[in-house]
Amino acid sequence: MSSTPPPKRGYHHGDLRAELVREGIALLAETGVAGFSVAKVAVRAGVSSAAPYRHFPDREALLAACAAGIIADLTDVFAAAAERAGPDPVERLAATAGAYAGYVLAHRAGLDLLHGHDFSDQHRQTINEQSRRLLDTLMALAADVLPPNTSWAETTDFIYAHVAIAHGYATLLPRPPHDVDILTTRATAVARDHITGRLMRPR
Repeated sequence: MSSTPPPKRGYHHGDLRAELVREGIALLAETGVAGFSVAKVAVRAGVSSAAPYRHFPDREALLAACAAGIIADLTDVFAAAAERAGPDPVERLAATAGAYAGYVLAHRAGLDLLHGHDFSDQHRQTINEQSRRLLDTLMALAADVLPPNTSWAETTDFIYAHVAIAHGYATLLPRPPHDVDILTTRATAVARDHITGRLMRPR
């Protein structure tokens, strides 16, 4: 039996670009970069194989848009998690670790794209715009936790370690996981320990 989704009816072509990015991210979650093609994304979106090229000149351009979309989704997930965590700055930042782990465990979308694909300078600009937004979100949360005299470099290293904790819980696991809630809770708890340990360190 074919797993190819049926063509979509009544599709609104005015939103074709966004639809192609959504379907591209979904395809990446299933096949990774190796199985990604513009033609497969077109089939998923229910449009002709030529239609995506009205918005993306080649496969790399669509991949870059998908990467930017994944980063934008993560940024929104971080902001929402911090908001749900309440007013405590430690809890707000710790919640983003659980949110990262939960997002990746639920979607498995684009990790090889984000961490292993070598984009050209032409396409990297698309990704960097969203990467700056994500980093700004985490840096602002970290600034509410760390002492006011913490340097930008120290804050950046702290954020990298924070994300590494979340990434470990999201990736060093069998696929698919059956206890996502438990793992996201653990990621949050370990991130909380990392934050409070950093605050107790003598300067």
